Amino acid sequence: MRQPHHIAFISAEDTHPVRFKVLWPHKSGPEKCIIDNDYDAGARHIGAFNADRELTGVCSLFDQRSEHNPQALPLNDRVYRLRVMGTIPEVRGEGSGAQIIEFASQWCQAQGVKWLWCDAREVAFGFYQKMHFEFFSEAYEVPEIGMHRMMARKL
Repeated sequence: MRQPHHIAFISAEDTHPVRFKVLWPHKSGPEKCIIDNDYDAGARHIGAFNADRELTGVCSLFDQRSEHNPQALPLNDRVYRLRVMGTIPEVRGEGSGAQIIEFASQWCQAQGVKWLWCDAREVAFGFYQKMHFEFFSEAYEVPEIGMHRMMARKL
């Protein structure tokens, strides 16, 4: 059942508990769930909140091209990277992930961004395809995490 969630910008630190629970439970704690570009200029972090105002999903956005496949998207187009996206298992299927993607896409469009891309985990391929992302690479392994493919959505 789809439930409306409140979607808003949050701090990088606010993303850490969800990153730990959903994406990196192998780390020693939420404080270890920092990524290299969390505080870069242009970085934005998004959270989904349920009716009880609990944080149920997150993602981060970065003004960045793919390191693995930099020419996959038109070089003259501005691109943003969607990274460390996840929703807690208790709310999956309620639409918070889709709402996060739509919020991110709308914000990116307002900034003049033409493409939103990600390194998608194999388990999330179907979700991203439903959100109008297409494949832009073959599969590749990310150590300790698993198979990924570059996916992108034209905005």
